[in-house]
Amino acid sequence: MSVESEILLLRASIREADDQYYNRGFSDRTDAEYDILFVQLRKLEQASPHLVTADSPTQRVGAPMPKGTSFPTVAHLAPMGSIESLMAAGEVREFGERVRKLLALPADASVTWSCEPKLDGASANLLYEQGVFVRGLSRGDGSQGEDLTQNLRTIRNLPLRLAGPGPFPARMEVRGEVIMSKRGFLALQEREETSADGQFRNARNTTAGTLKLQDPRVVKRRPLDFIAFAIGHVEGAEFATHQVLRAQLATWGFQVALPFGVANDIDAVIAFREQMQQQRDDLPYELDGIVAKVDRLDWQQQLGRTSRTPRWALAYKFLPRLAQTRVLRIGAQVGRTGAVTPVAHLQAVDLAGVTVRNASLHNWALLAERDVRAGDLVEIQRAGDVIPEVVRVLLDQRPADSTPAAPPAACPACGGALLMEGKFLYCGNLDCKDQLVGRIVHLAERRAFDIEGLGPKQVEQLVQAKLVTAVEHVFALAPKKAQLLELERWGERSTQNLLEQIERSKTPPLARFLHGIGIRHVGESTAKDLAVHFGSLARLAAADREALMAVDGVGEEVATAIVTFFAAAKNQATLTALTTAGVVPQTAEPVAAGPLAGRTFVFTGGLTTMSRDDAKAKVEALGARTAGSISKKVSDVVAGADAGSKLDKARQLGLTILDEAAFCTLLASL
Repeated sequence: MSVESEILLLRASIREADDQYYNRGFSDRTDAEYDILFVQLRKLEQASPHLVTADSPTQRVGAPMPKGTSFPTVAHLAPMGSIESLMAAGEVREFGERVRKLLALPADASVTWSCEPKLDGASANLLYEQGVFVRGLSRGDGSQGEDLTQNLRTIRNLPLRLAGPGPFPARMEVRGEVIMSKRGFLALQEREETSADGQFRNARNTTAGTLKLQDPRVVKRRPLDFIAFAIGHVEGAEFATHQVLRAQLATWGFQVALPFGVANDIDAVIAFREQMQQQRDDLPYELDGIVAKVDRLDWQQQLGRTSRTPRWALAYKFLPRLAQTRVLRIGAQVGRTGAVTPVAHLQAVDLAGVTVRNASLHNWALLAERDVRAGDLVEIQRAGDVIPEVVRVLLDQRPADSTPAAPPAACPACGGALLMEGKFLYCGNLDCKDQLVGRIVHLAERRAFDIEGLGPKQVEQLVQAKLVTAVEHVFALAPKKAQLLELERWGERSTQNLLEQIERSKTPPLARFLHGIGIRHVGESTAKDLAVHFGSLARLAAADREALMAVDGVGEEVATAIVTFFAAAKNQATLTALTTAGVVPQTAEPVAAGPLAGRTFVFTGGLTTMSRDDAKAKVEALGARTAGSISKKVSDVVAGADAGSKLDKARQLGLTILDEAAFCTLLASL
């Protein structure tokens, strides 16, 4: 498998995990598994920086906001970043040394660190005006979050008005973690029946799911707490250190994370983590590590941040938890992206307070390498999540009649043909039932068919009610309006709006159509190139590998994926059914030469006068190309607020760099 393909597969897996946790309130990957995927992606991108794109999980926070979200989205006053996760003491020491170098400190100068538990919940951002709580947002994608104000108001320890005589900051964002105590979670399990989708399988997922509920009365019954850990935007207050900030938050009535420690050097940070790991079972909340921050806030400002993480804070994760159990059988499951992965069905075992019955085996090559078999006694690990991974097989306990597990000959969900790409096995059937929800959600995204109001929750309801059993059924919902209105939370107005959106979406531009139908390895940029080159769906479908590889950016692997897609009988049937349902992609016109023809633009950082998507559309309409990563082929780099490593690389290559004002001046002059 090529490096580019491996990067694409890793990104898809991470995005799926992010979407589950941030948008859908559950997760079927362990923290350890997620961290491994993220580290692998980061290493591959560092070795091949020309393959880094703006939408890579390494360049963004959280997950893209879901289409059709039930809550309005609002921009954070200041970006809400993530924190770099480290797993080894050596990595922590390297981080500490990097901080010293960036601050240009003399050898005898020390850095004081504030150390807190890394709580295992869902982040929230609270806005206070003159001491009064006015709005609460989820983390979202780091720049904007879902407005969860009514649900957050029900949290008992969240101050609706700051304590004390004041004066209070005119406006202030208080960041923190919404969590559920171990005792509260156990009480909830005893009081309420566990749902079919495993809503109460662990405290973290239950917390995330609870915050997305539509009824604040239900949220109020759940034992949620808010623990404050930082301040984002603030007007009318200053703090010298994180210690002072914590004390002020407590004075204002916020609960802050405990135990708290002050470390005078990086070794003391490591020692604090070791202490917390020993005490974790005695603490009231689940935690999966510690967070250490440079204590001086002026140094935090000096250190700044990358596009994703601050350079002044780290998360030092705990070692995963372990248990032993027996493998009952090796099965196969189909992910939303079509990946068919092995799963070990286990004899139920308690692991860190959670009953575990399944373990991830990642891919078939890893399964063969570890040689996990039915009947084996295995050691599994969990790092705060539900589905753990198999660490090792106790070979001396293996039954004499055991046989190696083999990949399925056909898709276990739909019986369709399977495709092997390196270590990964895929179902290429567009209508595979286990992929259906994910495919429709992707199809409805703004950059694809752009169907407002058709998000994950709505699609899951449609599929569960069997109103949609294939992709094309989305476009034939109008005669089923009466049945739609019988679904929970489907009102007359919203249903009619959705049906009108679907009708308008039936004539998408060819590029959006190609992006939406989910051809493997064909992303938004490649879809645009294919649309311009071939002009129509018929000409693209008839193209052979040689003709496809004549398109700029299409290599052998992408060409093979396109040919395979259009050759599959089931995909042909789906495309025909879409046509029957009235879906007709518009013929793409050749790009006319414009004043920016021959130039390639990369956008980095945030823009205030327009979105980056709008900026890309403007330069493309003027004849330019856009790219997601910096290379010598790039002619112009537009750098907005908080531009990260791309700006540094652009400077190294001597590329033309425009700030937002200069970019707007350029557009106005054309």
